[in-house]
Amino acid sequence: MARVDLLRSVFGRVTLSALLVSLLSTLALFLVVQKIVQDDGRMMLAREVDTDLAGLADIYVSGGTPELRARIADRLAMEREDGERAWYLLADRAGRPVAGNLDRWPGIDARVSQTRFVTLPDGERMFARATQLGSGARLLVGRSHYRGEALLGRLAVAFAGAGALIALLSLLAGHYAALRLRVRVEAVNATFAAVRAGHIAARAPEPGTTSDDELAELAVNTNAMLDQVERLIEAQRAVSDQTAHEIRTPLMHLDTRILKAMEGTQDAALLRTLGQSREEIRGVVRLLDSLLDIAGSQAMRGDLRGLVDVDLSDILENLADLYGASAEELGIGFHARIASGIMLRADPMQMTRLLSNLLDNAFKYVPSGGSVALSLLPGPRIIVQDDGPGIAQADRERVFERYVRLDEAQGHRGRNGHGLGLALAMAIAQRHELSLHVEDAAPGARFILQPEVRDD
Repeated sequence: MARVDLLRSVFGRVTLSALLVSLLSTLALFLVVQKIVQDDGRMMLAREVDTDLAGLADIYVSGGTPELRARIADRLAMEREDGERAWYLLADRAGRPVAGNLDRWPGIDARVSQTRFVTLPDGERMFARATQLGSGARLLVGRSHYRGEALLGRLAVAFAGAGALIALLSLLAGHYAALRLRVRVEAVNATFAAVRAGHIAARAPEPGTTSDDELAELAVNTNAMLDQVERLIEAQRAVSDQTAHEIRTPLMHLDTRILKAMEGTQDAALLRTLGQSREEIRGVVRLLDSLLDIAGSQAMRGDLRGLVDVDLSDILENLADLYGASAEELGIGFHARIASGIMLRADPMQMTRLLSNLLDNAFKYVPSGGSVALSLLPGPRIIVQDDGPGIAQADRERVFERYVRLDEAQGHRGRNGHGLGLALAMAIAQRHELSLHVEDAAPGARFILQPEVRDD
């Protein structure tokens, strides 16, 4: 299984999204609970402080400053069972402390009976309310909030632990769900890869009646499409074979009748005309065969059915013997350098035709006294090189197209071609997943045949 980039993979992003949603949901829930606890704690503090402040204010009204100072002292002398602290401060009109356990007036406005949290010089926080007394004096009552702060701390720890657990569970659940989806999608991708590699009968696994989701529908549609593609390929082959038979048969009959006519006449002019007719018929048959071969090879591109392990070294040795004899008759130097034991999965007849077309092209453009070289290297890498006029840069891709001939610009042997030899060579190369291109040999042309380089 290939390594997955979480940010580029759909399934990785699904897993990360599930993790992010769980973390954000936990954080949102914590903030809501924290707000509720803080508000409830503030309300409880406010009620306690307001009750105490109102009682002390009543004492001041009924007993004056001495009684109020005594009651503040009593409260300070008491120890609270809940562990909370209490602060009191009675200040005169000028703000000087009169009673209480604070040595100065904090930043809280008694004129409007302000209520808020105040941070004391020693770092303690108290929730306090201040009020203005009738004589101009000011009274402040404050309480600590240790229990509330401790509760918020415990909530933070609890939510952190719960959030980590939820995140882990979400990550595991998301990873498991994404993995199941990825396995099913990769099965479809593997099917396409197998078809592209030539296994046209490959099909995606269908989950059957136990699953009826979008991926099951994708697998069904994929298999239906591949069934249709296979039927079209078979139909194309059948039509090609039928077309070849229907056209080639009458042409062969016509060639036979012309041959009988030639046997029944002694007229030299008529014999020449009939001979030219037979040659044109054979040219049409060769053209038809080449077109059908090109179409068939293109239709079978990547189709590995019918391919076997062939000994390229043996094929090239036989071609070297054949073309070596022809080279002597034409006055052309022929050199072959063939590595032994080079194997390739291929159709031996098609590979022979591909290499024959490359060699025919080289011999066609090399003048007497020139040379042609044939090389087979591991890889495999096949090179056919000549020292003829070469191929211009602008024509090096166009030369593999159908009906393209460079006859007008370059003299060569055999001017009766149809410009299909290199087109057929390219179609056969592509069928076998080989690359074929031409380079400048300075002088001449160098054709290189080797396996395609894939970008996986």
